[in-house]
Amino acid sequence: MTESALAAGLGAAAEPPAPEPSDSAATVDELPLVVAPRDEATPVDPDAVTSDRDARASQPLDGTPAGPEDLPPVDDDAPVVADLVDDAAPDRVVTPPVDTADVQTVGVTWPAGVEAADLAPRARSLTDGQWSPWSDLEASDLAPDAGGVDAAHQLRGGTDALWIGDADAVQLSFAGTADGGPADMVLALVGSPEEEPDAPTATSAPATWRGDDATGGGATVVQTADVRTSAVAPASVAAPRVYSRAEWGARAQACAPDVARTLLAAVVHHTAGSNAYASVAQAMQQIRNDQAYHITGRGWCDIGYNFLVDKWGNVYEGRANSGTQPVIGVHAGGFNTSTVGVSMLGDYSSTTPSAATQESVARVIAWRLASYHRDPMSTVGYTTQGGENSRFGPGTIALPVVVGHRDTAYTACPGNGGYAVLGAIKSRARALIGAGFVNPATTTTSMGIGGSVSVTGGVITGASWSLAVTDTRTGIIVQRVNGSSGASGGGTIATWDGKVPAGTAAGPGTYRLTLTGTYGATTLVPYETTVTVTGSQNPPTVAPVPLTGDLGFVPMTPVRVLDTRPSAGALGPASRVDVQVAGVAGVPADAKAVAMTVTAVNSSTITHVRAWPAGQARPDASVLNTDPGRTTAGSLVVGVGGEGKVSLWNNLGSTHLVVDVTGYYTTASSTGYAALGTATRVLDTRVSGEVVQPRVRRTVQVAGVGGVPADATAVAVNVVSVRPGGFGYVAVVPSGAAVGTTSTVNNQPGRDTANRAVVTLTNGGLDVYVDGVAQHVVVDVVGWYGSGATAEFTPVAPVRAFDTRSGTPLGAGETRSLVVSGLPADARSVAMNLTSTGATSAATYLTVWGAGGRPGTSDLNAGAGRDQANQVYVSPAGGRVNVYNDLGSSHVVADVFGYFAD
Repeated sequence: MTESALAAGLGAAAEPPAPEPSDSAATVDELPLVVAPRDEATPVDPDAVTSDRDARASQPLDGTPAGPEDLPPVDDDAPVVADLVDDAAPDRVVTPPVDTADVQTVGVTWPAGVEAADLAPRARSLTDGQWSPWSDLEASDLAPDAGGVDAAHQLRGGTDALWIGDADAVQLSFAGTADGGPADMVLALVGSPEEEPDAPTATSAPATWRGDDATGGGATVVQTADVRTSAVAPASVAAPRVYSRAEWGARAQACAPDVARTLLAAVVHHTAGSNAYASVAQAMQQIRNDQAYHITGRGWCDIGYNFLVDKWGNVYEGRANSGTQPVIGVHAGGFNTSTVGVSMLGDYSSTTPSAATQESVARVIAWRLASYHRDPMSTVGYTTQGGENSRFGPGTIALPVVVGHRDTAYTACPGNGGYAVLGAIKSRARALIGAGFVNPATTTTSMGIGGSVSVTGGVITGASWSLAVTDTRTGIIVQRVNGSSGASGGGTIATWDGKVPAGTAAGPGTYRLTLTGTYGATTLVPYETTVTVTGSQNPPTVAPVPLTGDLGFVPMTPVRVLDTRPSAGALGPASRVDVQVAGVAGVPADAKAVAMTVTAVNSSTITHVRAWPAGQARPDASVLNTDPGRTTAGSLVVGVGGEGKVSLWNNLGSTHLVVDVTGYYTTASSTGYAALGTATRVLDTRVSGEVVQPRVRRTVQVAGVGGVPADATAVAVNVVSVRPGGFGYVAVVPSGAAVGTTSTVNNQPGRDTANRAVVTLTNGGLDVYVDGVAQHVVVDVVGWYGSGATAEFTPVAPVRAFDTRSGTPLGAGETRSLVVSGLPADARSVAMNLTSTGATSAATYLTVWGAGGRPGTSDLNAGAGRDQANQVYVSPAGGRVNVYNDLGSSHVVADVFGYFAD
């Protein structure tokens, strides 16, 4: 099984300032180091220095035990010079002994880009008067990936760090050359106090496995602390007990490492340091020193490994957040990205890691890789850019999910002893995972309406699975597919045919696919991804019908006739839906026009929605304008077209639509409409001084107030949400009616938003209800319905009334008289959609009226950066209306949807 490797790490965050080391933090003393040319070297007594790298007997420096008091003092301003030649090894030069009081780790660094490995550095240490054998100081096989933050910060090349413990002195040896060593070499001396670890604070059961230490002793595994942050992805394998960075005394990172998008593989290492550490405290001390050497000596952000495991099987978090994120380390040049680096603390060149160490390495690998659906016994497709010391140049290779460092680089790491147990570690990690999906992927990330997508991959052991398809904009599960699979090395696991249970195709939008599964009592780690459905929907056009006039109104409690969300029926770009409004939800089949509210929910882009009687030509007018992710409502009165339907059209992107009918018009009704000469304000919470609280009704008496007769059955109102502090909505409904399902105005935080609506009165009143945030609300009544009103409604195919874009926009504070086209001479009031476009002020409002002075109310609230529409009822004077713009400038467009006449 393979999976294409994802792109390299994401951009790093801003660098944190370098902190002052704490009392327990490691410090690095960097001494200048000079490797002299051979022709400048001085011979030295062969009895004083042993150059046999394989010697196992310690040699005294001068034939007698030596202590720190016998060592020459080191001048911090003077370099350590390797200029002594051993007659027994004339091809090498050595330094004098260097005092290492309070030092436990040493390393040699040189300028970045300089080749210094041919110097073959070695070191030996003096402890209790005895010199250790010479140990190779190998050039480090750790390297950052190109282009990452660690590569940008890398200051120097260098050797691996060497643990010398409580040695009194160290001496270095180099291959002698005619040119000597490169300029600016440094001997790094790293030290930190040895401290006993704090008592573990973990709440889970202690580790139960036991094992011998690396030297054959029977050391008991030391209980450690859990990682106490949750994983990014659910894990089917419990986290092992992990010493946190705070517990082992890590210093803060010097910069923020990059983070990949996933984990593809694990790389097993050994630190190649001494196995002679004798306690957990010393193990922590060694890790602190390695971190300091990596940060200060090499210039990296942090210690290079993601995790370390000591010889007793204790696990330590390396790079910060490695237990919760795919943090990119510096452990395998060209293969750091999307891998987790686990290093065994010590040298396993010829020593076999203890059973406890192997178990802990397997547990770390199973824990981290299970979350990303990797099978430790499988392979993935890994794209590498190549890198320092890498075995592979740029390209994509089939990479085992668990590798030793030597599999990716020219190195002996993790040693012959460590590499020999790699197969057992893989097998154990897979056993710990037990069951799971492997390398799951989708056959496509984008498909047309009615297309299909499959989740492919392998299955460990087997699974009963369920694929849930969720509309990401609504959170509604629109389809669920169930099935089962046996153990598989790859193939199709589950398929979504692009449909919902009703058999219709899901509309355009982004859908989340979540594959879950079980095997016996084991719950598999879910796989989750997204797929985008694209395309437009335009059903066959229905036959038009003549529009009927002289209609009376019948008010009703709002009823929902369309909601595309449960059926995933979002409307795509340049797409139409014909909504059945007559003969459904209490609206009679002979209804000739309807008052309704259209709401656009979670549009994917800036768009507008148009409405018209089905079968008629699509108008240029919009009934609402909306922005990405916003919910926007627009109310209108529109004629019923062919097959009892009203057509809605979405311009761009995709959007969900909700339609609620608040009343209807028929020839049988005798209830007419009467416009008020001046709008009556029945609620202004700014004046009353009390905002409307969320989910609290406020009843407003309307009948018998401000020219509305006591027997009025419904009113036309303009509702304004006044600069709310957050998202939410205002619903104006018949008093006592159900709330929480429909909105009249949807908030735009910090902005005024208005909408015109027809509301049925109950006992002469209506209720104002808000959700989301407390807010001020203004309600103006512009007309009323009742038996005493005589104007009847005649719907028309929407026709353009006026459009200032053919001339100049309305300026700030300007009133302009405009001719309303398409009206008969006897029209008393007109229902038209008013749109503000190209507004220059952040906030403005428009007022429209016929005769007389300008009312003190607004009909449309708008602002720069957005078109805004609202249907208004206005009584023209001499076939003309006045339009006022408050601030800035704005073009004004109007379209007639019908008129009222006696």
